[in-house]
Amino acid sequence: MADYDPSDTAAYDPTASADEYQYQQAADGDEDEDDDYDPSSFAMENGDTDASTSNQPSSKPKTVGGFVVDDDEEDEDQQDAAIPPPSQLNGTAGSHSGLGAAAVSDAQDSLIASEPSQEVASASSNAPVNGSSSLVLPAPVSDTSSTTLQAPAPAFSFQSPTDQGKQHMSTTASAVPSATATPQPQAAATPAQALTHTAVPPTPTTQRLPHDKVGQLEDRIKEDPKADTEAWRALIKHYREKGQFDQARKVYERFFVVFPSAAQMWVEWAQMEVEENNLGGVEQIFGRSLLQLPNVDMWNTYLDYLRRVHPLVGDPDGAKRGIISQAFELLLDHVGIDPDAGRLWRDYVDFIKGGPGNIGGTGWQDAQKGDLLRKAYQKAIRIPHSELTKLWKEYDLFELGINKANGRKFLQEQSPHYMTARIALTQMNQKIEGLDRLALPTLPPLYACAGEDEFATQVEKWRDWLQWEKEDPLVLKDEDIAAYRKRVVYVYKHATMQLRFYPGIWFEAATWCFEQNTDEMTKQGEDFMDRGIEACPESVLLALKKADRVETGLEKSNEDEAAVRNGEKLDPIYEQCLAALYSLRDRMIERMNKDLAKVQEYFSSLPPSDEEEAHAPQINPDDSDDETAPQKPQSRAQQLDTQLKSVKATSQSQQETLKRTISYMWVGKMRAFHRIQGQGQPKQAKKGFRGVFAEARPRGQLTSEVYIASALMEWVCYQDKAAEKIFERGLKLFPSDEVFALEYIKHLISNNDDTNARAVFETTVTKIVKATEGDEGKQRMKCRVLMEYMHDFEANYGDLDKIHKIERRMAELYPAEPEIVRFGGRFALPSFDGMQAQLVISPTQIVPKAVMQQPYGGQLGFGGQQHATMPSIEKPGSPSANNIRLGPNGPYVASPKRPLEDSDSEAPARKFQRGESPLKGAAGRRLQNQSISSLPGSASGGAGGVGFMTKNYQPSASAASGVSGAGAGYGAGAGGQGHLPLEIHQLLSMIPHARTYNSTLFDAGKVVELLRGLPLPGKA
Repeated sequence: MADYDPSDTAAYDPTASADEYQYQQAADGDEDEDDDYDPSSFAMENGDTDASTSNQPSSKPKTVGGFVVDDDEEDEDQQDAAIPPPSQLNGTAGSHSGLGAAAVSDAQDSLIASEPSQEVASASSNAPVNGSSSLVLPAPVSDTSSTTLQAPAPAFSFQSPTDQGKQHMSTTASAVPSATATPQPQAAATPAQALTHTAVPPTPTTQRLPHDKVGQLEDRIKEDPKADTEAWRALIKHYREKGQFDQARKVYERFFVVFPSAAQMWVEWAQMEVEENNLGGVEQIFGRSLLQLPNVDMWNTYLDYLRRVHPLVGDPDGAKRGIISQAFELLLDHVGIDPDAGRLWRDYVDFIKGGPGNIGGTGWQDAQKGDLLRKAYQKAIRIPHSELTKLWKEYDLFELGINKANGRKFLQEQSPHYMTARIALTQMNQKIEGLDRLALPTLPPLYACAGEDEFATQVEKWRDWLQWEKEDPLVLKDEDIAAYRKRVVYVYKHATMQLRFYPGIWFEAATWCFEQNTDEMTKQGEDFMDRGIEACPESVLLALKKADRVETGLEKSNEDEAAVRNGEKLDPIYEQCLAALYSLRDRMIERMNKDLAKVQEYFSSLPPSDEEEAHAPQINPDDSDDETAPQKPQSRAQQLDTQLKSVKATSQSQQETLKRTISYMWVGKMRAFHRIQGQGQPKQAKKGFRGVFAEARPRGQLTSEVYIASALMEWVCYQDKAAEKIFERGLKLFPSDEVFALEYIKHLISNNDDTNARAVFETTVTKIVKATEGDEGKQRMKCRVLMEYMHDFEANYGDLDKIHKIERRMAELYPAEPEIVRFGGRFALPSFDGMQAQLVISPTQIVPKAVMQQPYGGQLGFGGQQHATMPSIEKPGSPSANNIRLGPNGPYVASPKRPLEDSDSEAPARKFQRGESPLKGAAGRRLQNQSISSLPGSASGGAGGVGFMTKNYQPSASAASGVSGAGAGYGAGAGGQGHLPLEIHQLLSMIPHARTYNSTLFDAGKVVELLRGLPLPGKA
């Protein structure tokens, strides 16, 4: 078999994604496949889908006023209003009339196609329901006029989510795209345009008429479907106000592809169908959403609907009551543990009370009703909800009203459960206070961006609630572990509904379910994982967690067939995430082009005559001559160029982060396939990590980390010479990448190839200096890691001439760095630097600051010399140590007869009659004087030497700090702060100066916490 050559183009399939990308040859003239790693050569084919669609020989869609319409919609609206000709709508054919657009009646809204954009239409149409099968729920029949039912409990079968999605999205997917842009006459080029030659790919911009509300909202939705929830709501509201319910239904369908967990929107849609008496549509809505959304309002709407179509009046055989009873049981089983489920329990109790039979009667029906009511009460009082206290009182009256003896027995048995639920209710209300459980899910803002604090607050509140549930406040683990898990999973379902686009909450939910180690919870965890990936397809966290789960369950075998099957199971998970990331990059480029086009359009619209007036410097004649002259303003061309550069810089920064994320996923996939298939070969069934590397290169957007990972796998795992070729190829693709050069140098040094290592170092540093010419800060930053590594290598293993040479280069590159740093770095050991160490030659070197000798409390030091006691980092003791107590009226001395109570309550203590104190008289006064005389700062008595202290006593500064007389300066600095002990001084003396530190940065807060937790002498 021929040797593996990573630079051989025949070993790869660059045409795998040729339909999506075009590549250019590298600037160095090499004919290999290195073109896909030059970001500037990665050209995207915008609008390929539109072009391919327009070239199909299908029937030409009908347009009115430049907008695509449906024939049936036009027929319906021709009777309402006459449609103006296109020349009056878009102003293209009839521009000579001088009218850019004519006023159009609201009937035009029905002619504008409201169809999903490409992003939304390409998503899964069955998103509203995830992973549910055909379930049977009690439901009404469509014909409400019939009062006689054939079966006692008729039910309809909820269709599977896939079938429902296909049924409801079939019309949407086959519809014609939204209205196209209205052409506008292009303005004449301004001088500013002629001066700037910025290459911007042409991006078609949609020009909407001012009264085209639907078109504007559609543009907003297409631009940002996940974030612009207001546009979704406004569009639905517009169609509902116009009575165009078919259009509203289409928008609802598109909306729930993006937001399938928006329970309140499902409720609104169901209510709209109920108002329109579309009972079939209501049943379909419930079938698609009810079992997937643990929402009280949704289930309450379902219950109200059943009561409407199954009225209990005229129900001689009790069939309708049976349907309602089944609905109540199903409802309480799904959302009965919700904090807002109190009204549902109340309705259930009232429903049982309204049934046949009398409470306390002697008949079988009376006894049955009593048993059902007792069972409902006992379930309701075990769950913390808003109606808990009221239902307990009713239950108390119910039991005592039937039989007092048995009633007390039942109440005594249920009382502990009620008290536990009551305490839990108080705690739960504190946890969920401020938690927004009704808002639509939003995208998590980036760090330090608008909305980040509010979003983080909501996340922390959800986590607090989850942690509280995991602590088992209802004591269910020992008695009913299934109920405990059900409560935790219920809160996780709620959290994922509101934080749908936050991958962390999906990860936590799935991980907790997997930790329970049961089949049911494992299935629930897989469901959380799949739904999280559906909501956040770009999430690397969820993709790698899913891949880890799949890889853990793969069959263990050394046969090639098993390795191939394992690869087929693992490959789709990585591919789904990578496809989403590449698609995100396409949208980033499209958004950047639109922003650039908007900037150019804005400057093109400015009249040329206003340029000099708008930017002419305003000189005030009253200004003195010594003031600085106003800065010369930028010309319009300079302003345009500045704006364009700003837009490009912002977009390129985001694209760079995305590029590194894509490379991160490719490296993860390479490692996974190395574990299950080994080295492998490209274009083979058992491709291994070599095949993954071959797949990654033609698709582009790779950083040097991918090449480093592939080369190190070849060498470390197999000692294959292909590693050298990969490193050489990578050096051509990333000539100024210091990370790649450093890894290559380490690889060469490990192979005893010092000569080539020095050559790579010199070449890379030279190219970095040339590439960053004019940006000294970036130049120093990129060169530092290479300089320090080679300086350390030469200091350890090189000769003196090479050491001096690299130190001279470092001095030129970092002139502000002291020479002692470079010189000391030559001799430093990994864990100790002798040049920075401070040796103790005399005890006088280690005396703490501001402390020389102490007239009291000293200890013998070196040579018998007396030194001060070791100071403490803590503040001096509080006045409470000297019997000074703080109370509501200020500091004062505790009474010898009755000590003060430590109470934060402002309410006065309750007074009780007490006997005469034995310390009354001389004994009490002597004890009082002894306590006061022991206070610091009192020579013979208290304040002023009066021998006692009143409640309005204010201690002096020296007394408050616990220091008096000559010792006032001991152990306390400015503001009463303690000095650092000797151990801390020694630790700080061993730490090099901050200027010399160029490695990992530590968190200052955590370092302070570490120092604060050190065991110090005299510290409690």
